[in-house]
Amino acid sequence: MLGSLSRSRIGMRMALGFGRVLPRRAAGRVVAFAANRVGEDSEIMRAARSNQFVISGGTLTGQALEDAARANVRMMGTFLYDLYHVLYDYAAEDAMIVRDAGWDRMIERERDEGPFVYSGIHLGNFDLVGRSLGRTGWTCQLLSVAGPNAGFEWQNEVRREAGFDVTPVTADSLKQAARGLEAGKSILTGHDRPLDAPDKVMPRFFGHAAPMPLLHVRLAMRARVPVVTIGAPKGEDGRYRLLVSDPIPMDGDRPEGDALCANAEKVLRVCESWISEYPAQWAMPHQVWPDVSVPA
Repeated sequence: MLGSLSRSRIGMRMALGFGRVLPRRAAGRVVAFAANRVGEDSEIMRAARSNQFVISGGTLTGQALEDAARANVRMMGTFLYDLYHVLYDYAAEDAMIVRDAGWDRMIERERDEGPFVYSGIHLGNFDLVGRSLGRTGWTCQLLSVAGPNAGFEWQNEVRREAGFDVTPVTADSLKQAARGLEAGKSILTGHDRPLDAPDKVMPRFFGHAAPMPLLHVRLAMRARVPVVTIGAPKGEDGRYRLLVSDPIPMDGDRPEGDALCANAEKVLRVCESWISEYPAQWAMPHQVWPDVSVPA
């Protein structure tokens, strides 16, 4: 379901049309039905099962693990629906967001203390919250997935429309990011999507070595600026709020070896606490710990 939508522009536009016309109550039933129909051996279910097992500390097994994985897949579908149902209706988009003290503090801190390297985790619905942020004037260079397929490029267009300077990772975009940080311009990237080709440095995440991206840490260390982690969980009222960490200082300026790993793990500790609080909302359709065996 989610994988097929993310791979094609047609799939994304079909999802947009589906989300726009389907009433919310009916959408809940459709998403639940679709999630329950996803095969146990599908890529997304294997990823959800493995990830939920690890973040539970290995306590979830059997039917409890299966239920947690299904709930996780349902939430991923819900996030897609919530975005597409209101997309481009700015008043409706903003109505889905809680603008609290944390929201105001981040905007003020960016203005008064920036630049920062912002690292977003796939917790909740950051595309929806990010669009609202962009319309408040909080924009930056957004480093996106290298070599985006049609689905990712469509998502990038949605982000550009909100005011972000979206640049897939290339040698030139990384040079642009470094120059921007020197000039006082913050950047934003993700840091919990596992790498296809693991870095030689593997920080520990939920107690296990994981092939995590380290770009945000490398850029922050070289520029000698802090990392700020952000997420966007959904509350019981159905609205999303912005989670923002305090600035996380980077130790040292040589992004390699033990220093690189230690700084990455400082950022990941924040992610662990948030994901542990909202395990079903970690929208990560990829297996983060491929070497961890999940009990049958």
